[in-house]
Amino acid sequence: MSLEQGFTIIDSALDLAMSHLEQHGLPKDDAQIALLIRLRNIVPQEVAKMADLLSDDDELSAAINQKHVFEQGELGNY
Repeated sequence: MSLEQGFTIIDSALDLAMSHLEQHGLPKDDAQIALLIRLRNIVPQEVAKMADLLSDDDELSAAINQKHVFEQGELGNY
């Protein structure tokens, strides 16, 4: 599986969860907060700490959060 495919799967899962929560009446902000809290409770603390450290890396965050980066091949072969 490519990195792009992995991100597509994650994005689809998050979109589905958000949609489902909103369809059940939860406001968007509350749904986002609920997802973050739930993820922090199911992910091991060491993994969450690593994700926090990596999220502080502007270059990495930009690469992960910009779909056009994959289309342009700027990440190379990860």
